[in-house]
Amino acid sequence: MNDSVHDWFDEQQAEQRQLLLILDSLAEPNPIQGLFASDLMQHYVNLYQNTVVAEMAEVGPWLVVLSESNPAQIQSLLDFPEQNWGWLASAENFDLALLTQHWRDRMLIEEQGQRSLYRFQDSHVIAHHLRMMDESQRPLLLGPLSSALCWDGQCWQRFDNPRPNQYPAPFDTPWVAIAEPETVQHHIKRHNLELWLWQNHSKATADLAETRLLTDWLDHQLEKARRWNWHSEDQLHFLLYHQLDPALAGHPAWVPAERETTEAHFARVSTALSSTNARKPLL
Repeated sequence: MNDSVHDWFDEQQAEQRQLLLILDSLAEPNPIQGLFASDLMQHYVNLYQNTVVAEMAEVGPWLVVLSESNPAQIQSLLDFPEQNWGWLASAENFDLALLTQHWRDRMLIEEQGQRSLYRFQDSHVIAHHLRMMDESQRPLLLGPLSSALCWDGQCWQRFDNPRPNQYPAPFDTPWVAIAEPETVQHHIKRHNLELWLWQNHSKATADLAETRLLTDWLDHQLEKARRWNWHSEDQLHFLLYHQLDPALAGHPAWVPAERETTEAHFARVSTALSSTNARKPLL
């Protein structure tokens, strides 16, 4: 394990701070299952439960309080940060209910009449936002957390909160205005599409997950969409929906014709696949 991780744990223990995990249940493997199996899930909250997005609770973020500041209890997570399971934090005078409210106040982003979910459980996202914000703005995002330890895709990054406290609504959201790097944009797009699959085609998605890593499968589909210039939500949903069906995934209509425009390609594939009798219901 990296020395910076050891140092962070030692300092939090010296300050007698409570340690927490902010977990992404869509990571592969799902960290929640492993923590339950290790009997570490004693004090926790599923952040989507009992909210307006409760129907997505199975794939939502979790807050998990660690019973001690010994890194050995979560060694399996610390050894594989590239699995993007989430991130670590510490807090003084800890109150799980207040911290839960803090993140629920921030998990929905309203922009130009559109509502989206903020991916704060994604270590790449939170690391980028905390790095790009002024230190004076960090309290608005971290709230009562004293310190955060995040894997940014390359290394562990530590972010201390100069003023831990509750910052109830209304509050500024400087992280919303931060431009995302290409890698983070890809993570967000893939995550949103995975959520869409679980919400709309849960059985077929579960069947696929038994034989493939969903992130790898989605990366493969997004690469095809990139080559074909299929970037709209309708086009991406159409692609994923039909690629879930093994009988249609290899249909010859997918191959673009020579000099065929993006619009003509999409229209032709839509017609060809809608008329086939090989289609089976996806649940």
